[in-house]
Amino acid sequence: MRKLILLAAVAIITAALPLTTAAAADNPDNAYLALGDSVATGTQRSEPFTDDGYVDVLYNRIRGPLHLTEMVNLACPGDDTGEMLDGDDMTNSPGGSICYGDLTAPGIDFGAPSQLDAAEAFLAANQGNVALITITIGANDFLGCDGDPACIGNLLTNVLPANLSQILDRLQTAAPGVPIVGMNYYNPNLAYYLVPGGETFAEQSNQLTALGNEVLAGVYGAFGVPVVDVANKFRIYEDTSASIPLNVRMACLYTGMCDRVQGQLTLSSQADIHPSDLGYQRIAAAFKATLRAEGIL
Repeated sequence: MRKLILLAAVAIITAALPLTTAAAADNPDNAYLALGDSVATGTQRSEPFTDDGYVDVLYNRIRGPLHLTEMVNLACPGDDTGEMLDGDDMTNSPGGSICYGDLTAPGIDFGAPSQLDAAEAFLAANQGNVALITITIGANDFLGCDGDPACIGNLLTNVLPANLSQILDRLQTAAPGVPIVGMNYYNPNLAYYLVPGGETFAEQSNQLTALGNEVLAGVYGAFGVPVVDVANKFRIYEDTSASIPLNVRMACLYTGMCDRVQGQLTLSSQADIHPSDLGYQRIAAAFKATLRAEGIL
């Protein structure tokens, strides 16, 4: 794992250097820049960085049509919108960013004050050579509230809109004309329906997810940024009269929240809110469909 983390850090730092002259000459738009949280790094259980995430899958699926020769992933597990802006920000996550700023975890230091600073540096060094930016951010803001209604209310009305607006404004300033595509979120907590008495929590978590996704859609829309509808791709709002609702079964299929024991779905003892391999593939497919619908592909 330590080797994987160090390799990831080296790759990020190296990728922040200007693209080679030869590559830029061959393909005027040849880099894909990915930003975000653990969903963008492909996190699964004990592996914070993997090459099975939607970013990697998407890159392999669009590199031909977009003539891509480089993928740069600056995402950091655990980053919320405040930490994306300022790696040392501890508004919602008391530990600060594990990848950026002065509070990085041992062996993980991407060498920039924040993820957004790193993105701006890369974009400045590679103007004219970036074809696409994707961003997945916001879920950790909610996790940082730990269910506190006052925190969630302030987050929905003030913190999230203000932070995300600043992030998008700075990205569009740093990369004028470069397509930026965001995404909304699925709801892994639907799996708690499988726990006795967990139906209410699952339903409430879905209501909160819907509110959060509505805020994300509003901010992205104000900046003309398309939003990949992962929530509906994971079918989180679809219920049936079956003993286990469809959206619960989809949460089990597309995340690491569940196990199947003797043919029955159960909440896993190692429940993981992150997508399964199939979930990451579904997110990548949704991104590709949105890119095509927006005329980017």
